[in-house]
Amino acid sequence: MFLSPPALRASRRALVLLCACASVTLAAPPPAYATPQDIFGFGARTPGMAMTGASYVDDFEAVFANPAGLAGARRMALVLGLTGGAYRLRLDGDIMPTDASQGMTIGFQLPLPFTDELENVFVIGAGFFTPTNTVLRNNVLFVDSPQWPVVDRAQVVALQMAAGINLDRWVPGLRIGGGVSAMAQNLGRLIVELDPSGDFASVTEVQLTTSFSPILGVQYQRERWALGVTYRGELRTDVALDVQVNDLPIALPALTIDALAHFDPHTLTAEVSFFPVPSLMLVANLTYRRWSAWTGAPQRTTEDSFEPPEPRFRDTVSPRIAAEWRTGDEALSATLRGGFAFDPTPAPRAGFEPGRDSMGQVRLDPNGRPVLLPVRYLDGHRYVLTAGTGIRWQTRHEPLVRFDLFAQAQRIGARTHSISADAVSPSDTGPHMRSEGWILALGWTGGLEW
Repeated sequence: MFLSPPALRASRRALVLLCACASVTLAAPPPAYATPQDIFGFGARTPGMAMTGASYVDDFEAVFANPAGLAGARRMALVLGLTGGAYRLRLDGDIMPTDASQGMTIGFQLPLPFTDELENVFVIGAGFFTPTNTVLRNNVLFVDSPQWPVVDRAQVVALQMAAGINLDRWVPGLRIGGGVSAMAQNLGRLIVELDPSGDFASVTEVQLTTSFSPILGVQYQRERWALGVTYRGELRTDVALDVQVNDLPIALPALTIDALAHFDPHTLTAEVSFFPVPSLMLVANLTYRRWSAWTGAPQRTTEDSFEPPEPRFRDTVSPRIAAEWRTGDEALSATLRGGFAFDPTPAPRAGFEPGRDSMGQVRLDPNGRPVLLPVRYLDGHRYVLTAGTGIRWQTRHEPLVRFDLFAQAQRIGARTHSISADAVSPSDTGPHMRSEGWILALGWTGGLEW
């Protein structure tokens, strides 16, 4: 097929425009944030206790930690707060620029006013995390770019809604609960066409949709000890942008800019808490995450395009311990909290992995050997030290004023990767990469119970 010079120039300009749009969408480095609920916890009490809570939580924070805990609430409550996290991620000694995380926490709990047999049985609640400056922000990099896909994920508006059921009247100490987590997704299309003057114009049509994931929990409490189990389903944010090209002298293949911009894996938590004395609670927790289901952030752009290498993430089990000491009386009480969590990384060390064709099979070179591509996932083990405090003040006019504060220091352990920061093939020589970092978080909530 022969194209005239003007048509050829127009086609080239279209291809440049498409490549620019794809690059901005997939590889530009806008500010990105960790997922607050999964990285820091939700609220201010449980984040100060190493993100535990499945066995003891009994207020609005239960919508994330364990919906069964809502059944322990006896008052209505409305709580507001702020959470922020500062990142200091290093690659080969240089700081990788990552903006601080910041957002607002909103929560409420509402015991349903049934009477007789259903009195003090049903409680509903909800919790929101709202970033201060965006609804949905994604940072999706190609696999050969150095990145921290576990702690440096999308910033989105997140919502948890749940209900707790108190079965103590029929089975002493038993509570159950269930709810959903919701998160925004980004769908749309990019239309590129010639306007009447012969210049290229682009129109972007984007819509936000919602994905849902279940949260289920059970608590069993006695006088001095309690058990809790929580299951959270996989929660993900998908980006799908279809690129449509019109009015060109040549036909271009349909392009789809797909990405898995956010991923919280299936999570199962088992926890026990114990009161050696009435004023002191000790907590032990194990949290399992099914990271092996993560397929990677970038996806194919056409039916015939190659797939990125498999991320080879592995499942993890995170042990956590915490303590809470309370003093005071019904009118005024104060609480000190602390905890430690070890969160092993699911990511293998950065290196070269076999590329895959459009069918997902390993690509081979002319000599029948796998085509190896650089993959640079730099996440390391996280060592999380937490602390917190809380105050409860019962006023003379019935409302109870509450305030909670937490702080976290998260150390991302140093790792040495058998690949340099700019190697493109296994034959490239150079110093190995070294990654490490810190995350410092601070947050508070305050509200009323009545």
